[in-house]
Amino acid sequence: MAPRGKSKKPSRGGGKHFSRGLRPLENGDGFDGVIVPEGEGEDAAASAWRERRSSIDSSSEESENGSVHVDRSESPPPPPPIAVGNPNRNPSTEPSTQLSRREREAMQAAAAKERYWKLHAEGKTDQAKADLARLAIIRKEREEKARQRKVEQDAKAAEQAARAQAQGRRK
Repeated sequence: MAPRGKSKKPSRGGGKHFSRGLRPLENGDGFDGVIVPEGEGEDAAASAWRERRSSIDSSSEESENGSVHVDRSESPPPPPPIAVGNPNRNPSTEPSTQLSRREREAMQAAAAKERYWKLHAEGKTDQAKADLARLAIIRKEREEKARQRKVEQDAKAAEQAARAQAQGRRK
């Protein structure tokens, strides 16, 4: 018989801790190093470092009240920013230099389709020429029918006028 209560099945899984050990750097001057995700570039890291440095400089000058002057020109240069890779970054958002065969064929097919519809709109494809010829025939037929209707309406109007005259003479 199976024991009641706690089962002997091991528990699996657990949370993911990708950046558990990530800590900002601490220099002797109290400045925290800038941690920049990978792919941001050195320009973004440098600007983030400058902003952080200027905020520290302004806060230290306010707290000193001008009693002690610190010469920043003698301080050592700041450490370079740390590039940290993000394992959760979606690789599809990064630009790839080489396309797969399917992607390349899809792009070529889309370009060919666009070229075709551009030529079609200009009336240079066989289908466009056939459509335009069909439309010309339809226009001619419609014009002929419109002329025929006008002739019939004129004939009816003349006939009605003749009847009205004939009825007017009878009275």
